[in-house]
Order: sequence, then C-alpha cells, then structure tokens
Amino acid sequence: MVIAKKKATPAIAKKKAVAKKSPIKKAVAQKAVKASKPVVTKKTVAKPIVTASAVPSAAQKAVDKAIVAVTKAEDALAKANAKKAQVANKAKTSKTATTKNQMVSARAAVAKTRAALLAAKKTASGAKFDLKLIATEAAIKNKAAKADAAVLELAASLEAKRKADLAKAILAFESKWLAARARQDARKVKLAEKKALAKTAAVAKKAKAKVSALKKAKAAKVAVKKPAASAAKV
Repeated sequence: MVIAKKKATPAIAKKKAVAKKSPIKKAVAQKAVKASKPVVTKKTVAKPIVTASAVPSAAQKAVDKAIVAVTKAEDALAKANAKKAQVANKAKTSKTATTKNQMVSARAAVAKTRAALLAAKKTASGAKFDLKLIATEAAIKNKAAKADAAVLELAASLEAKRKADLAKAILAFESKWLAARARQDARKVKLAEKKALAKTAAVAKKAKAKVSALKKAKAAKVAVKKPAASAAKV
C-alpha cells in the first residue's frame, strides 16, 4: 500500500498542476475580472441570448469521457480486488514461492488500479469543474443579454408612449388654444358690431336731420309762392 501511494502522488500532483494551469479557468478568471470593471453601455442592438446549447460540446465530451474512464477504472479495481482475494485464499493452503509472487503481483495490481481510479476521478472532477464554469459564464451572459433586451424594449415602449403623449398634449393644447382664440375673436366681433351699429346710428341720425332740413326748406318755398300767387289774382 505504501508503494501505491508513492506511485500515485506524482500523478496526482501533476493533475493538480495541470488543473491550476487550465486555459479554460484562466480565460474565465480574466473575463470575471473584466466583468467587475464598470461598463460603459452604448446604444446598440441587443446581444444574442446564450442558451444551454451554446455550451461548448468539447467540455461536455471531456466530462463524458472522464466518467467512462472512472467506470472502467472502478471495474479494473474490482477485478484486481477479486484476483487478490483468490490469491489470498490460495495462499492459506499453499506457501510456495509462486503463490507468494502471485500475492505480491495481486497487491501491486490493486495498488496500480486504485491509483488509476484516483487519477480518473481527479480528471473527471476537473472536467466537471471546467464545464460548470463554462455553463455559469453562459448563464451570466444569458442574463446580461436578457437585461439588455429588457432595457431596449423599455426604451422602445417609452419612445412610443412619448409620441402618443405628445399627440395628446398637442390635441389638448390645440383645443384649449382654439377655445381661447374663439373667445377673443367673439369679443372682437362684438366690439366691431357695436362700433358698426354706433356708426350706422350716427349716419342715420345725420340723414334724418338732413331729410328734415330739406322738408322744412321745401315747405318754406311753398309758403312763399302761395302769397305771391294770391297778389297776382287781385
């Protein structure tokens, strides 16, 4: 068992080193740092919404492959343990050198398959972690795209509402202005009518006075002619 641990330790350390240097993790970390900085929004078309199907298939394939490897490693360990058990039972009745060598080989096989299983589990764990990071990033982009779409939709609705409200305001102002102007025009017409009536009355008064004067003058002429005609007859 000690030998198995010594053999497994470098492989596990190597896997950890590879996991730490994973380009996917570095890319996600860099994007997370960029996302933490203030973003200046621009009036652009909404970003396409990222769906679950957009998650890279390579990451999912890596997870599937790692799971298959774990299953195979578990089967190999089970077989190695079964072989070891058989050799152990045989060793109870046989103490030959061959039996002892078989026991050593069986133990080494168990140790080797156990180390392979640990390595496979580490690989599967790393692949699942990378896939989770990618899925999380995709979900964040999805939410951001939905938020952008909601903002653009709100802007469009507010613009439409603004135009409708402007049309209503113009109609209300027009109605109010026309009513006020109608009242002003009515007052002007009434004043003009009053002036016209006064002017007409003055003209009629002058005309009446002139007619009266003409009638008086005519009557005076008739009166003068009558006495003259009477004197001529005598």
